[in-house]
Amino acid sequence: MTKLRLLRIDDTQMQCEVHIPHDFKFHFDELRCLVWCHYPLKLLSSDFECKNLVCLSMPNSHLTQLWEGNKVFENLKYMDLSHSQYLTETPDFSRVTNLKMLILDGCTQLCKIHPSLGDLDKLARLSLKNCINLEHFPSIGQLVSLEDLILSGCSKLEKFPDIFQHMPCLWKLCLDGTATTELPSSIGYATELVRLGLKNCRKLRSLPSSIGKLTLLETLSLSGCSDLGKCEVNSGNLDALPRTLDQLCSLWRLELQNCRSLRALPALPSSLEIINASNCESLEDISPQAVFSQFRSCMFGNCLKLTKFQSRMERDLQSMAAPVDHEIQPSTFEEQNPEVPVLFSTVFPGSGIPDWFEHRSEGHEINIQVSQNWYTSNFLGFALSAVVAPEKEPLTSGWKTYCDLGCGAPNSKLKSNGIFSFSIVDDSTELLEHITIGSDHWWLAYVPSFIGFAPEKWSCIKFSFRTDRESCIVKCCGVCPVYTKSNSDDESKSDGDYSYRDDESNSDGDYSYSDDEYKSDTYYSYSDNESNSDGNYSYSDDEYKSDTYYS
Repeated sequence: MTKLRLLRIDDTQMQCEVHIPHDFKFHFDELRCLVWCHYPLKLLSSDFECKNLVCLSMPNSHLTQLWEGNKVFENLKYMDLSHSQYLTETPDFSRVTNLKMLILDGCTQLCKIHPSLGDLDKLARLSLKNCINLEHFPSIGQLVSLEDLILSGCSKLEKFPDIFQHMPCLWKLCLDGTATTELPSSIGYATELVRLGLKNCRKLRSLPSSIGKLTLLETLSLSGCSDLGKCEVNSGNLDALPRTLDQLCSLWRLELQNCRSLRALPALPSSLEIINASNCESLEDISPQAVFSQFRSCMFGNCLKLTKFQSRMERDLQSMAAPVDHEIQPSTFEEQNPEVPVLFSTVFPGSGIPDWFEHRSEGHEINIQVSQNWYTSNFLGFALSAVVAPEKEPLTSGWKTYCDLGCGAPNSKLKSNGIFSFSIVDDSTELLEHITIGSDHWWLAYVPSFIGFAPEKWSCIKFSFRTDRESCIVKCCGVCPVYTKSNSDDESKSDGDYSYRDDESNSDGDYSYSDDEYKSDTYYSYSDNESNSDGNYSYSDDEYKSDTYYS
């Protein structure tokens, strides 16, 4: 078989018995792709010679070591030894100079990585997810082509190595579930980072100020970092979240849920759209520079020490955007209602609707009769509020919040043809997943006026609030139209039914508000420029970047 280019032995069902003779010589000079699931031996044979090999895939193998010594594989680009549970060390890579992708996910006995790994200047993807016995990781200073580094689940890895030079390609770094206590200040060299995952790094106490140099960072996950913020108490001069956080001008998502020691949020970047700080039990202060209305969603479930920010909600609603370009068509209740997303929503602990909501009601419904001149050019939209609570048992999953809105003329009873109706939906409350909520929580949302409807013709409006969880009930609700300040000072004051108050007075007490990584299916497709094998094996050098390997 001197011309053999592809060899696949797939024993995923572990039903096939492959016997390898002791005198078998593994010499296939033309072999390009070797896929052998559940490889039965502890080591590749000493005479393993495949000088043109491009792809080596041996997931779920019995290997303890891939090869001994220093072998030459100058054409090898893709290596997958994932879930090889007996593998204890990686081979010497010093003569595997063109390696682009190395997958070692789930190698639970892996404890030693050869230092030559740090010299692979062509390596673009490196994944060691759930290598639970890995304690040390070599320098990555020479990995100038590295794009994607996955160390999630390496629960004994305490230190991420220093970075000694600019990393021009690294856009994704996942350290979720590691034992790291701090990031090196040299993380500032990774200026191309878009995603940084530190979820469930329970020993992480702070972030370096150099994180402010990551101006392309879009997603920062710190959820489950239960020690984050303890340094504030111990030293008094170290911020868990550095003040440079507001320099992350591309950051749009910040995940902080279950950071139980976090006491304060600094100024946040204006690009931020979603912040989830639920279950931050010690959180009691938020920077005055944080404008809640800049966010699309901010969740503070179970943040029981946040008791003084309700008045800021009222103030921030004035900075909401003008009517958005969003068209929906009139319908009837008998038809399928269109769904309109909210522009902004938040959840805080709280058991009552604030006084500044002009229309309040016990239960889940409000019916409003409006006067003739309620709708003006300064009308921005509606602020909606509801108190949601577990009916019996504490809530252990998120939910969607809905407000069904029907509008019409007098005597229509909101059920005749031609009535304008739609559903306002907030799915951001699903972010409360895995948070146990046993008390009342206050939900506030803002839905803007939008193009395509004629509210000046309305004379009665019905708001009906609900959730998509039977165990989550609406105890009371409120509605307040939002106007620009000029309207609230002038036009709307002439109509007592609809005026948006700009005072700062609010009641306290009851109204305290509050990859996936690499897809480890062992699909390896191969092709070279000369020929293709059957359809299951067709890849080119560029295709390792496709969604098959990247998520």
